Amino acid sequence: MPETLDDSSTHNGDAGTRSDHRIDELTQQVTRLADEVAAGNVRAEARERVIDHLHAEVERLRVGEEGILLRPVIVDLQTLRQDLLRQAGTLPETIEPTQVRALLTSFALSVEQALERCGVAPVRPAVGEAYNARQHRTVKVVDTERKAQDETVAEVISDGYLDTRTDRMTAPARVAVWRWNGVDDATVPETEEEPVD
Repeated sequence: MPETLDDSSTHNGDAGTRSDHRIDELTQQVTRLADEVAAGNVRAEARERVIDHLHAEVERLRVGEEGILLRPVIVDLQTLRQDLLRQAGTLPETIEPTQVRALLTSFALSVEQALERCGVAPVRPAVGEAYNARQHRTVKVVDTERKAQDETVAEVISDGYLDTRTDRMTAPARVAVWRWNGVDDATVPETEEEPVD
């Protein structure tokens, strides 16, 4: 049976209602997605504010921590400066070399105490001690005719520094090292001088 005009308008009305309903659903979903995106943006902005705040707090703590760590060194340097100025003002017109050595040694001891408060101790190797690449830096090589002296400290140029917390050298001692020339003086026969007539 052929469709009548009333049947086709009903069919078209059902399709229109379904389309309108489907458009309403899509509109609701798009609105819901837009709301979720907006809420996500608000959360992201809040996270950024928290991150900025935490970063600023970390910077304040870092600066404060550096100040706390450096405070003893600053106090020691201030004391050393005052000692130097006081000594400079009280030096006699003529000063003996032994007095100068004693004065400079006392200032070196003040610096040593400041280093020790920071966890660093000076280390002075002994002459004749075996060369150790972790503790010594060779700045000069000295030839020797004695095999027993080979690869030992001939002279200490400057002290090294040890981190007392980690037991590691922060700066190796600068040393001169003996190097054996390959001929041992014990193997070289001594020649006797013949008496002259």
